[in-house]
Amino acid sequence: MVKFAIYTFLGFIIESAYISILEKRIHFSGLLKGPFIPIYGFGALLILKAVPYHTNNFEIFFYSLVCCTALEYVTHYFLAHDLNIEIWNYQKYPDNYCSRICLFYSLIWGILGIILVNFIDPFINQLLAASNYYLVNVIALIYILVIIYQFYNLRFQFKTKNKYGN
Repeated sequence: MVKFAIYTFLGFIIESAYISILEKRIHFSGLLKGPFIPIYGFGALLILKAVPYHTNNFEIFFYSLVCCTALEYVTHYFLAHDLNIEIWNYQKYPDNYCSRICLFYSLIWGILGIILVNFIDPFINQLLAASNYYLVNVIALIYILVIIYQFYNLRFQFKTKNKYGN
């Protein structure tokens, strides 16, 4: 729960910085209001759960590439078909599939997986070991409840609009 919250927040920071640099203006990424991009939390947890089974950076790269690309595809599919919204579109990128995934970002997920496993997660583990366990868990719980609340309202909002044709 704590690491999901941390990586959801870090994903928001990284993606917002990346988009801000590309657009040359301040941009806050994400579908939800606030510093929340849950797909990064899920992606990081998928990678970290597999680390004990992978012994070198090539395996971590490959696993990260495959799992995060699959997660990205499924997330895009769900958002497009269930909520009728499209958060990203890779149509302009070569080697894309259904505009949901593309080779360029798949390679980025592999590289980010190596960075996560070798640098970011060990640093986060040190910070967590030195912090107040109960306080960190309460903050993470509140953070996750806000995400759930916003997603529920977002889902209701889009389902209502689709139902009545607005």
